[in-house]
Amino acid sequence: MRPTDAELPVGLRELVATVLRPWGDPAAAIDAYEDLTRAAADAQLAAARALDHDAARAIVVLWADLTRDVGAVQVSTLRWVLDV
Repeated sequence: MRPTDAELPVGLRELVATVLRPWGDPAAAIDAYEDLTRAAADAQLAAARALDHDAARAIVVLWADLTRDVGAVQVSTLRWVLDV
């Protein structure tokens, strides 16, 4: 569902777009952030596979899941705010 102007604080969409503009188009910046978040989570999972200790492996896998989930919420929120 697309946010209406009444649902967002005045100027929020413009502020976020202005902050992201130095990295190119706001949609491209969000895509790049999503790719980096995915790469970080994948690196954490690769590190977990290299661990011999089950408890340490479980903690690193949980951290990778948290990285993926937080990144997904951030990306989704930005796409909603900017309507991209």
